[in-house]
Amino acid sequence: MRAFTTFLLALLTTGFVVQGQTNWEQSLKEELAQLDKTTDFTIWQQGAEKIGNLAAAHPEEWLLQYYTGWAYTQSSFRAPDGEADPSTEKAEPYVKKALALQPDNTETLTLMAYWLSARINAKSSRGMSLGPDSRNYSDKAIKADSANPRAYLMKALVVYHTPVLFGGGKKKAAPIVEEAGQRFADFKLKDELEPHWGNDIFKELEKELQAQD
Repeated sequence: MRAFTTFLLALLTTGFVVQGQTNWEQSLKEELAQLDKTTDFTIWQQGAEKIGNLAAAHPEEWLLQYYTGWAYTQSSFRAPDGEADPSTEKAEPYVKKALALQPDNTETLTLMAYWLSARINAKSSRGMSLGPDSRNYSDKAIKADSANPRAYLMKALVVYHTPVLFGGGKKKAAPIVEEAGQRFADFKLKDELEPHWGNDIFKELEKELQAQD
């Protein structure tokens, strides 16, 4: 009888764990689907907060840390005056926690590069100190997975916005932008929750480069 009770308890516990995992995955999919439909800063902030609540409930799930940091970082580029910097500050602990959980993952390295770029975007005076760090993380992301288009995109962005005097500018960025485009064209989504953002940012950068020709 005791053995049967132990077995039943183990079965129920396993069921709850699986169900709990399914719940956060489904909730995350729903939040990401909502964010895909809008550019509204307030909705992005609300979505980031909701994903952050999931991250608090499941602190060892790196994807939840990743997407909370990503959502706050993304929202900083949509922020009204005075809100960009606070958004990057909200992103910081999640970006760093995701990287701590997955230090060699191309996506967490890419997100760190993106977050550093967002910090520069919020306050341009940070460019001299944070620009090289952002480029370094994008290089690490490329090394971790040379097929990741977002890693090339982040490198292209930081090179493009770096003054020519310091090794940046349009000519230096152009071949990296081209590589990013090839990677986006070849990218195949394996799972709904796999990071797949960035193509819209790439297209904007590509247009900006073409407009200067």
